[in-house]
Amino acid sequence: MSLQLYRSRSHVLIIAIGLVCAHAVWAAEPKQRKGAGSKPANTAEASKPAAGGVEQFPDGSTGRVMDFVSTGTVAIGAYLRKPAGAGPFPVVVMLHGGGPSNGYGLGRSTHSPTAEFVAAGWAVYSIDFRHETPRAGATGPVLDPIEWEDTITAVNTVRAVPGIDPKRVALLGGSHGANVVSRVASRVDASCCVLCAPAALDLTEVAKVKESGGQVYGNLVKMIHDVEVKYGAKIDEIGKDPSRYGFTSAITEADKVRSPILIINGRNDPASPIPVIDVYVNKLRAAGKEVETYLPDNGPHGFYFGPPHEIPETKVAAQRAVEFIGKHFGKETESRPTTQEK
Repeated sequence: MSLQLYRSRSHVLIIAIGLVCAHAVWAAEPKQRKGAGSKPANTAEASKPAAGGVEQFPDGSTGRVMDFVSTGTVAIGAYLRKPAGAGPFPVVVMLHGGGPSNGYGLGRSTHSPTAEFVAAGWAVYSIDFRHETPRAGATGPVLDPIEWEDTITAVNTVRAVPGIDPKRVALLGGSHGANVVSRVASRVDASCCVLCAPAALDLTEVAKVKESGGQVYGNLVKMIHDVEVKYGAKIDEIGKDPSRYGFTSAITEADKVRSPILIINGRNDPASPIPVIDVYVNKLRAAGKEVETYLPDNGPHGFYFGPPHEIPETKVAAQRAVEFIGKHFGKETESRPTTQEK
């Protein structure tokens, strides 16, 4: 009991340190006059923004590095972008795909969907993965619980930032970031979550697609092998009785999801096979959860972020995300007590 209490107190202390740091950085931000400040950021720039400096963007928004401190006192890269004005602003927490980079790219982007979120009057908090954690498909865990614990800490951190509306927080992830957000969705109360091509929602379901002759991206095949090694059983046996092996996934946790979900996924994306998405959607609906989808025929992996260039479906995906998030940000506002009700 004493060890559990110690761990609990330590976790609270770590989060508190992160919140204090974020509050201090935000409070120190100088007032920006229109047309003043640093040169507008070029999203093609790979350089890290200057620590403590405020960047001003052509759309009138401002941004700055705002790393957060997570479990184990690990500093994780993050960037906060906010529209012009005093707020309080709703915020979209964004998590990229692949491995660790620096967490700044999506926040500094002048393209979809960041541009649409800022135009809607929302702040964007783009975050990174911790660098010492093995990535999906590498030697080590396919999806490490520390990644969703870090993301939960990021949500708690941005909720405490001055000028941010703590009741209106949405999460959006792409690829591996979407996998992480799919697990956070059953652990955090958010306005809503957007999953863009979640590449490995459940590898037992991915294996079924492969066995049926469906197209599956090569790295997913390696990840299936990693799961078999980790659990000491063939993937089909794990799929028959996940609880026996202690196997969990977004699909096994569908009944625990705590917020509405929008899934954006191309039908021609072998990195996130549509049959797996269909299973997840059906599980969510069977559990009485709210879920919407945008599943265009043409949607290569990453199209929702536009690389290497935007396609028509990129804009549609951004519009669908804005409509979905806006609807649920509006519901959060409607649910609040009026002055007379307080």
